[in-house]
Parts: sequence; C-alpha cells; structure tokens
Amino acid sequence: MEQKTFKQKHRIILINRDFQFRYTGAAVLVGLVSTLLTSGLILYPLYQFEILRIPRFLPLPILLVMMLAAAFNVGLIAFMGVLITHRIAGPMYSLVRQFRRVEEGRWYGQMKIREGDDMKYVVRNFNAMLEAVHHQGLRDLEELRSVQELLATPELSDAEKVSQSRLALKSLDDKLRDRLHAGTREDGGS
Repeated sequence: MEQKTFKQKHRIILINRDFQFRYTGAAVLVGLVSTLLTSGLILYPLYQFEILRIPRFLPLPILLVMMLAAAFNVGLIAFMGVLITHRIAGPMYSLVRQFRRVEEGRWYGQMKIREGDDMKYVVRNFNAMLEAVHHQGLRDLEELRSVQELLATPELSDAEKVSQSRLALKSLDDKLRDRLHAGTREDGGS
C-alpha cells in the first residue's frame, strides 16, 4: 500500500531572535511590574486597614495560586510578545535580504510580505524606491544604446559621430554624478 506524505510548511516564529527576545523581554518586564503594582495597590490598603492579615488570612494554597497566576500572566505576555514581534521581524528580515540584493546590483523585483505582517508602509515605499531606481537605470541604459546607435550611423562622418557621442556621454555623466552627489570632475577633462 502506498503511503501519501504531506509536506507541511513549518512556520518559523523566531526569525530574528535577538530582536524578538529583546522586545519580548521588555514586554514581560512591563507585565511583571504591572502585575506587582496592581497586586500591591490591591493588597496594601487591605493590609493597612487590617482587613487582610497575611500570615493568618491567606493560606499557602491561595498564595501559590496567586504566584501561579502571576507566572501564567508573564508566560502569556512572553508568548504574545514573540507572536507580535514575529509580524515585525519577518518584514525586517526580508528587507535586509532585499538590501543585500541591491548591494549586489540587482535593482529589480518587489519585496513581498505575508498577510498580517506589519511594516506594510515601509515595504510599499521600499518597493517604490526600488522601482524608481530600476526605471532610472533603464533610462540610462537607453541613453547608452542611443550613443551606440549614433556611433553605428553610416550617414554621419566619424568626427560628427565622436562629437555627438561625447556630448551624449557627457550629459549622461553629469546626470549620474548629480545623482551620486559626486560633484564635477576635477581632472579638467570632458
């Protein structure tokens, strides 16, 4: 009998452990402090007005249940912290991967994020920037192709081809320098 195997896609929750643990730790600390402050605000007046006498009024099982509830509270906050930071860490991880692609010179493609992820605004703007850079590169490439076509034109003399090509290349050079904030050429040549 043939067995069918189904591949389940495992969801990786801890994408960027340092980031997620740092912010989850902060959430746990806030939850713990909040729990302690709330308990203190409730128990202190009861103790001051002698409504509550801790050694006699609260037996050990009730104190243990209160500590268990506090531990459950902290655990729940930690679990939710990891899940919530997952929605941020995933897009951050993808964004860093896209930055590396751009560093390698691949200025095309769109960054995609999962349904329910945060940082959609950042991803949308990154994609728009990447598309603008890609289209500008295509326009520059088109200008270079026009120079190539100009050099291959049989109707012009060699001197005219060189002169017009130099002007077109100088124009493209100026545009690229302006975009890169490289300033003007200091060697005096054109």
